[in-house]
Amino acid sequence: MKNVLPRSRVEKVLIMILCILTVFTAGGLLFLSHYLNKEEDLQNSQRESADETSLDDITAILPKYCNINEKIPDIRFTTESGDIMTMKELEGKPAIITFWASWCPDCRKELSHIREFINTSKNYGDINYILINRTDNKKETRETAKKYLSEQGITMDTYYDEGMTAYQKLGLHAIPTTLFLDEHGVIRSWSIKPMEKTSVFEGYLKALTEGSGKVTGDFVLNHLMDDRGGVHTIYDPDADSAIKSDVLSETQGVMLEYALLRKDQQLFEKNLSYINGVMRVNGITGWNVSNDKPSNVNSILDDLRILGALISADNLWGGYDQLITNYSEEIAKYGIHNGNYVDFYDSGYKKYADRFTLCYGDLTVMSRLTALDDRFTEPYESAKKLILEGKISKGFPLYYSWYDYNKKSYASDDLNSAEAMVTLLHLAEAGLLADDSIAWLKTQMDAGGVKARYKTDGTVAEGYNYDSTAVYALIAMIGKIEGDLKLQGNALKKMEKMRIMDTAYPYYGAFGMEDGSGITAFDQVMAMLAYEYTGSSVD
Repeated sequence: MKNVLPRSRVEKVLIMILCILTVFTAGGLLFLSHYLNKEEDLQNSQRESADETSLDDITAILPKYCNINEKIPDIRFTTESGDIMTMKELEGKPAIITFWASWCPDCRKELSHIREFINTSKNYGDINYILINRTDNKKETRETAKKYLSEQGITMDTYYDEGMTAYQKLGLHAIPTTLFLDEHGVIRSWSIKPMEKTSVFEGYLKALTEGSGKVTGDFVLNHLMDDRGGVHTIYDPDADSAIKSDVLSETQGVMLEYALLRKDQQLFEKNLSYINGVMRVNGITGWNVSNDKPSNVNSILDDLRILGALISADNLWGGYDQLITNYSEEIAKYGIHNGNYVDFYDSGYKKYADRFTLCYGDLTVMSRLTALDDRFTEPYESAKKLILEGKISKGFPLYYSWYDYNKKSYASDDLNSAEAMVTLLHLAEAGLLADDSIAWLKTQMDAGGVKARYKTDGTVAEGYNYDSTAVYALIAMIGKIEGDLKLQGNALKKMEKMRIMDTAYPYYGAFGMEDGSGITAFDQVMAMLAYEYTGSSVD
């Protein structure tokens, strides 16, 4: 017979178990409460109110109602004495403004380095550096803000965003958010993460004072360009230099355009010298140089880009008329066959391409050529017709990759998005970009962005559901031409997330991975072009 515990002992055991369960339950509730409160603080400070924005990843918490290379709205805030201050009153010299709150853990991290940041900013001239407290009068009041600043010994200018009106007008989602404004009140860079390293703060500061295009341009000039002016395609972070890789006529042409936007004739001449001295042999410009040997094959897109740059340089500085004549003859001889523009001519096999890639149709330069020589009129009209009739469908209003002259039909290959965006850019420059193509771009940007490759049915090609710096650079330029600031701004936001902002890295200013991998020349030069293009003539 089994032993039975006396009733009193059983009751004691049950009471003990009940007590233990109560303690664990209470402890669990306390932990859960602490965890939820901590999560709430984290969300408030880091990813607050991402609301209806649908740009993916970090772009979801970037400012919604202001953008890089646009003038900041004229927000208002309150001074210590109760007076109203506006952004217009800060114009005349660069400004750094940080939105913060004393309860925010990430704000405290950033403000712990504020003295270092102030000292660093002094090296870049006379800059207004102010704090704007996000004063909601609930979680944050003037008193809590003043108390924290006093305890930390922070004596810099502090203003109050009463009722969060400025915060909401700018469409901010996170604190700390720091905006770097030029002397005209144009946002040139920003940070929506806590800056805990002076080298990161200085990265944004250099983008402000020197320009985002220039800081990336300096990386290219110092790490990808060789002594002769050739820009190599791949960067090796271990060697802190370009791998001995191909130099493309595409990249060299973009560098000419970048030099023109910066009105830098010395840089223009250096790139042109490489094109004429290394890439161009026997009247044909090779599409690439590999192991110092130029290709026997040209690219009509690059030839047109170089010629367009020469025409612009002649208008700006003069002295390029003979080169314009030479390149025009080269295009007439090697870029046109049977009255049509063709992709290339192979001088080794003495054979013309039997196709025309639509993104090669730089209609603006082609039109300029018709003004120089009647021989270019028929090929221009033919190219324009092929491009305009190459729209895939109403549901997917991009354009086929290329047209086959022999088959007299468009290829149904997948679309490389960078090439597809070049086609749209050329149409925009010529004033021929259709409304449905613009609408498609805007829809994609609102839904997460334009991915790297698409099938002709409009779906993303398998394995290509990722972002490309060059694609967004091209979209930003399309937005600029079309006067669509939202499209331009969203594209620049997507670019920004891929930019390396820490000056401690030798590849500071480049676009790629934080460890220096994935840095290629095309992404860099297109980003440089986009920043210079969208940053010019800002009202």
